[in-house]
Amino acid sequence: MILGTHNSATSGKLVWWQRPFALLLHLTSRCQDRTIAEQLADGVRLFNLQVCWYKGEWRISHGLCIYEERLMDILAQLKAYKGIVIQLYLDNNFWLKRSERAFVRLVSDVKKNYCNPNFILQKAWIEGTEKYPHKTGYKLSIEEHYWSQGWASAFANSWLDKLPLPKRHAKKHNAAYKKACKSDYLMLDFYTM
Repeated sequence: MILGTHNSATSGKLVWWQRPFALLLHLTSRCQDRTIAEQLADGVRLFNLQVCWYKGEWRISHGLCIYEERLMDILAQLKAYKGIVIQLYLDNNFWLKRSERAFVRLVSDVKKNYCNPNFILQKAWIEGTEKYPHKTGYKLSIEEHYWSQGWASAFANSWLDKLPLPKRHAKKHNAAYKKACKSDYLMLDFYTM
């Protein structure tokens, strides 16, 4: 089984104007506590990257949060490794207007400049829609287990399970997800728990 991370780059700093609210925002939006470099060292090879267009560049985002982390810096870091699989999502960010055409161009640039047999763009998706600017032709066996509204609606055992608290969900369920995984890849929030 190869580890993957959901919202892989959410361990970093928020943009300056969101930092005063970091404790509150991170409760629901932070899904990893290790950097991309630390994840690579731990053997993570599947990365889920959610982005938004912010101040003239692609930044990592998740829900309300916009991170200092630049997508192009992450891609350059990942390109140096073998066996990398990424998922790229255009975040339906509350603060910013979605840039679907710019995202389609980004996907094209990623395919042209990064993809090779050692670097696979598994899918690119515009969140909140059924629009996929890219789906790979490779058949990858991936299980994705993280807190989601659908999971909370279907399987929550308490009102706390229904709250978007990725760290709590990971502590409670990751060991079972790892034990039961039958796929080649397993994507988790807080994968070390």
